[in-house]
Amino acid sequence: MDSGQVVLSEELCHIYGLPGSGRKLSFADYLSLQHAADQARIARVLEQARESGEPFEFEGSFIHPDGSLRALMNRGLVQLDERGQAVRVLVTCQEITLHRRAQQLTEGQHDILVGIAAQHPLAESLARIALLHEALNPGALCSILLLDDAGAHVMNGAAPSLPPAYSALLSGLEIGDERGSCGTAAWRRERVVVADIETHPYWAGYKSLALAHGLKACWSTPIFGSDGGVLGTFAVYFREPRYPRQDELDSIDQMVPVASVAIESARLIHRLRVRDSFFEMSMELFCIIDPATGRLIQFNPSLQRLTGYGSDELKRRSYRELFPVEQGAGFEQQGAVFNDQGQTAHEFVTGCVCRDGDRHTLEWVSFAAPDGQLYAVARDATARRLVEEKLAHASSHDAVTGLPHHPLFERDLAAMLAAMPEHLSTMVIGLDRFQMVNESIGHLSADEVLKRLAMRFQAALPVHSPLARMAGDQFVMAVEGRDPRQARALAERLRTIVALPLEGLDYRLLLTASVGVSHYPQHGRTADDLLRRAEAAMIQAKRDGRDQVTELSAAQMVELEDRVALGSHLRDALLNHELELYYQPQHRADGLALVGFEALLRWHSREFGPLSPARFIPIAEALGLMPEIGVWVLDTACRQARAWLDLGHGRFVIAVNVSAQQLQRPGLADSVAGMLRRHGLPASTLEIEMTESSLMEDITRTQETLAALRGLGVRLSIDDFGTGYSSLSYLRQFPVDKLKIDQSFVRGLPGDAKDTAIASTIIALAHQLGMDVAAEGVETEEQAALLTRLGCDLLQGHYLAPAMSTWEAQSYFGRGHGQAM
Repeated sequence: MDSGQVVLSEELCHIYGLPGSGRKLSFADYLSLQHAADQARIARVLEQARESGEPFEFEGSFIHPDGSLRALMNRGLVQLDERGQAVRVLVTCQEITLHRRAQQLTEGQHDILVGIAAQHPLAESLARIALLHEALNPGALCSILLLDDAGAHVMNGAAPSLPPAYSALLSGLEIGDERGSCGTAAWRRERVVVADIETHPYWAGYKSLALAHGLKACWSTPIFGSDGGVLGTFAVYFREPRYPRQDELDSIDQMVPVASVAIESARLIHRLRVRDSFFEMSMELFCIIDPATGRLIQFNPSLQRLTGYGSDELKRRSYRELFPVEQGAGFEQQGAVFNDQGQTAHEFVTGCVCRDGDRHTLEWVSFAAPDGQLYAVARDATARRLVEEKLAHASSHDAVTGLPHHPLFERDLAAMLAAMPEHLSTMVIGLDRFQMVNESIGHLSADEVLKRLAMRFQAALPVHSPLARMAGDQFVMAVEGRDPRQARALAERLRTIVALPLEGLDYRLLLTASVGVSHYPQHGRTADDLLRRAEAAMIQAKRDGRDQVTELSAAQMVELEDRVALGSHLRDALLNHELELYYQPQHRADGLALVGFEALLRWHSREFGPLSPARFIPIAEALGLMPEIGVWVLDTACRQARAWLDLGHGRFVIAVNVSAQQLQRPGLADSVAGMLRRHGLPASTLEIEMTESSLMEDITRTQETLAALRGLGVRLSIDDFGTGYSSLSYLRQFPVDKLKIDQSFVRGLPGDAKDTAIASTIIALAHQLGMDVAAEGVETEEQAALLTRLGCDLLQGHYLAPAMSTWEAQSYFGRGHGQAM
């Protein structure tokens, strides 16, 4: 407290995106890291803590170097000296960005829907939708355009952050193919992503409008109405050229349905107001009622128009029959009520039974006169309540299938479990390879397929069995009253229902599905447990070959819980220094000279002991932790390489595996460049290894990333070659230096003729393309000898040396099967 110095841990530096393993800052510099809107508040909180000595907590936000807005939960303690004076404040920080983002999205959409239900102006609702998206995605500038009645031109809906002059220029432009992002999206009825307005052909005739206002990229998504027609477009601009991340596309897809509800609701209300405007005053019902006889004494013509009854018929009918009470105290409970201020008004809701059988909803205000008669005024609220019901349904049900959203299903399942049924089963159905269906027949037809499958499931399930759409291509359902054998038979039936042909105007499909089943109480006693284990069973069915029904065995349930436990501890493994790199030597095949090492990750968990990568890497990938772990692996390997160079070891290479998540995330090349500079490491010392499947996730981005890495001078290698795509096309497209033959092909050598042929083919192919070839998993002298004769350049495996610790690897220099190169 006296020095005003703030010390940040290595992990907090990483959260803030600061380089280094820790940092000391002045208090002013610490505050400058925080979002400008939070700085004064945070300073007050810390000053109050200093004065009171009490524990405290506060939320803060900051802008990460990648441009994203992040959120932190800070909890602190004040350390006092023997005089009770504050000498130090200790703060723990937990990043809560995803939680805050989800909360902000839910609260924002709820407020918007409330505003729509309250009939706020459409421009206000659309502006709030745009601002919510911009708040969740810093740097984004949103524009919502509406199509005119003819569906041929765009009109301004809302663009709160775009220059007004630019928005004015867009209004009235005609839609069509290659007419900017929005015109093309509305015309093609599909999302259009333009990463660089200046060079993209869609913007050839319009780019001067955008560039003059500093707009460099535009992604546009059509907004569809309930009838499938295009209502408008939801566009996101940026002031720099860029492609969208998947989370940004997901955020857009969460906003578009709300915009659709806002537009359709506003149009419906507008039509109602236009129709009723001429009769605005007379459409209200005015009635005088005699409670003693139950008759209508007097009323205006609006009641006749509403009910279809003539004046005499209305006077003969009882008001109790005509206006059944739905909510509140009706006419008969109101008697003459007086106080010093006079009559007391009552509000209530009734139905209204019409001659033709229609039923309306009336909202009444009435009061009792001194003579005991009731004076009442009613407004027909039928249309408004239909809109409210539609909004409520839209917020809780899937727009494609009409099925409830996942939270409603969980609520219904929890209610079923609360009754402690004798038998209850939960099923998760995952359509197999449905992404290929989306790509082959388009999203609109794919949505039609999902809707038809939902109808099939509803017809096949017992009455009152909850059914919901769980995710893009997944459904979840619960069935009560059937024992596990009967439930499995139903699951098999549902699987065969999916397999029935599906035909549309431009497609004919034969789908399959993987079904996961969990039973109460065998697989759990709560909705969360049953859902989690049914989903895990569905995933296992896909791993086992798809198109089957699977239930978790006792061993698999133990494994699932083990994965959950590992996942919770894996998040802290870096912080607790439980991860370590081992190094397996790589040798020249001819002469067996040591050429370098492959860095292999190990986890020495305090809770579970030593764990192999095969056990925890899939969990890290599922939790999205691989980019963070991958940065640590790269940095640690570079630091170790620098240390060995400083000890005089030269001309060696350290190979480091990068995951698909790292490869597809922007900034990998910049991160590697920073590590090379930070450790003063020659780029030729580092080799980046990638699997075939990771290369193929986004070929365009992969090409850009590999070109940038190659530009640094880093070597590039494809690991496990032969087990993935093995495509000559991508070998030609990617700047790769080395292929590594997967150990599954080495294992059968030299006796397996097919493995020999595969190894020989890979070696010949790589050499023809100017690449080196390495074989991993070499376990015997005979394997090494055959691979050498086939022309393999490098060998790696236990026959030569196992993976070893840092100190063992350091001592291995000079005593390998040759000198380091």
